Parts: sequence; structure tokens; C-alpha cells
Amino acid sequence: SFLQEERVNEGTAGAVGLYTRSNINFSEMNYDLMLNFNKYITEKLNISGVLGTNIRRNNFGSIRASTNGGLVLPGLFSLSNSVNLPNAPIERKERIGVDGVYGLASFGYDNTLYVDVTARFDHSSTLPEENSTYFYPSVSTSF
Repeated sequence: SFLQEERVNEGTAGAVGLYTRSNINFSEMNYDLMLNFNKYITEKLNISGVLGTNIRRNNFGSIRASTNGGLVLPGLFSLSNSVNLPNAPIERKERIGVDGVYGLASFGYDNTLYVDVTARFDHSSTLPEENSTYFYPSVSTSF
């Protein structure tokens, strides 16, 4: 949470006095659950991996107001010190949610050669319902 203020004195670069105030709140919460496994199938062949889920929630809210037409008393920075009625406040509220499931499987041979396979599937609250999910896999090897 934070408060942001903009103060412009009369005569600054030819401007009339101005006061703007913004109150902003932001939060992000992440919830993760992971299951890990590691198993030797034979003396030289190993499989390990992770299965998991992630739930992320973002909340953003703000309200912004400013004086209109200058300041009645120069140097007094307050919304109520507006020459004309202050402009109507601008309010924003956003809620974003992303739910994902993911997995990784790593196959190892003789602690020398590895093949890793990953996949993640997400659903986002900000995308159109018919296109709100996305999938991204990968495969890699190492020696």
C-alpha cells in the first residue's frame, strides 16, 4: 500500500498550482503444492521428478483525485483547496487469478546421461473464456 502525491506550485514552468493524490493497494498471494519423487529402477537407471500446482491471486486497487483550475491558496496542497470543484476521483479495481498444474520427469542413466521432460498447464482469469488456458511443454537432454 502506498500514497503518491504530486504537488506543483503556481508559476512552475507557467503552470497553475496543482495537487494530485493517489492511494494504491496491491497484493499477490501464491499457493504451491509439490510432490517430489526419486527412484532407481535399476542400478544405472534413475527417474526423479515433481508434480505440482500453483494458485496465484493478484489484487490491485487505486483511487486518484486532483484539484481543478489551480489552488485557492498557493502552497496549500489539499484537494479541498481547489479553485473549482475537484475532478471526480478515478477508481480502479483489478483481480487476477492464474491456476496451474505442472510436472517434471528426469530420466538419468549411469549418472551421466539425462533426459528431462516438463509440462505446465495454466488457466488465467484475464483471458476470454474460450481461450483462457495455455500449455507449454519442454524436452531437454544433457551429458
